[in-house]
Amino acid sequence: MNLALKSELNRVLAAFEPYLREVSAWPRWPDRLAEAARYSLFGGGKRVRPCLALLSAEAVGGRLEAALPWAAAVEMIHTYSLIHDDLPAMDDDDERRGRPTCHRRFDEATAILAGDALLTEAFALISRGAPSAAFAQDWTRLLADAAGGAGMVGGQVEDIEGARDLASLLSMQQKKTGALIAASVVGGGVSAGVELESLARLERYGAALGVLFQVTDDLLDAAQDAARDGNSFLHHMSLAEVEAERDAWARRAAEAIAPLGPATGTLVRFVEHIARREV
Repeated sequence: MNLALKSELNRVLAAFEPYLREVSAWPRWPDRLAEAARYSLFGGGKRVRPCLALLSAEAVGGRLEAALPWAAAVEMIHTYSLIHDDLPAMDDDDERRGRPTCHRRFDEATAILAGDALLTEAFALISRGAPSAAFAQDWTRLLADAAGGAGMVGGQVEDIEGARDLASLLSMQQKKTGALIAASVVGGGVSAGVELESLARLERYGAALGVLFQVTDDLLDAAQDAARDGNSFLHHMSLAEVEAERDAWARRAAEAIAPLGPATGTLVRFVEHIARREV
């Protein structure tokens, strides 16, 4: 990882992690529910989405502190989706990040309810923590659009059905993975109160970064049997073609925010990090 980017990520995470640990209504939850939710929320995630939210806010002149509620809400939504994705009715995974998945560590019912609680708490956090009622309204709409049937949930349904061709695969990934990543970036811009043109550029950046993230995931998993996995880009394209797609989406992301000026340098470095990541 680029040393300048690593320093920036460490800086924003130093503010984000304590905020996330203290901001929730954990004390009012049943002990087992709180334990299961915290087990997953603090289970070693990379914090890609909250980092993007905070860095985007700063890149367009906002304050990191103002974007913290949004960043925490996004990470709660992401974590809830992983808990539910791991369930036997979905991907049926026994491990995540080297640890038992939530339903294996606890039980299926507790895992479902922990996901439900995190989903609900994300919206409660926005209502409590937004700097103003207008921000709360914008963040709520943005998060609902990204996480609901037209976004992440809809993409999960398409994932279960399986991609018929490259176009349907791209549509599915733009919803399942890309929508929340794009929303993370845009929500950071919302916290800074920037004009619509800048928000549109942040949205294009985030959307391209979301596809890039999934393309690089598939390249990292190239050793799997892509011939049997219709939801991998490698099922529909050659390795060289997928690598070219990776580079094209990286260019689109960087070009989207170039007019916003030099303050977006960290976001550009983030593109390179995602494109060349090894884990």
